[in-house]
Amino acid sequence: MLKQFEEITPGMEKDDVLDLMGSPTQTQRFHGKDRWTYVFYDKRIKFVKEVQFFEGNAIYVGDVWQPPAEKNAVAMDSLNDRKNREIDEQIARDVEGHRRSYDEYEKKSKGEDKVRYVPDFEPVR
Repeated sequence: MLKQFEEITPGMEKDDVLDLMGSPTQTQRFHGKDRWTYVFYDKRIKFVKEVQFFEGNAIYVGDVWQPPAEKNAVAMDSLNDRKNREIDEQIARDVEGHRRSYDEYEKKSKGEDKVRYVPDFEPVR
């Protein structure tokens, strides 16, 4: 199987790959591409190989494609968590600012923001 897989080249059509390798172990459609995964053993060594097709022609032949480390799911999740925390902190600051502004407005509208002097009068007898 390994020698047969090495005969696959980019540009081959799906039918040619099927004739050469047979049915894939797994198929997947991802970002407009068909991904066929072949799992086979050669001298007790497990091989997992992949062929990607776009519009019926092979565009990638090799090991199972993995996204770059900065784009994998764990990295993206941690980046999104950090952004979400920043947004939550900004919202909390905004809420506190609005609360203070409302308290100041309320004091101003009631006139509590001004110091009022009320003189002491002695009662008239």
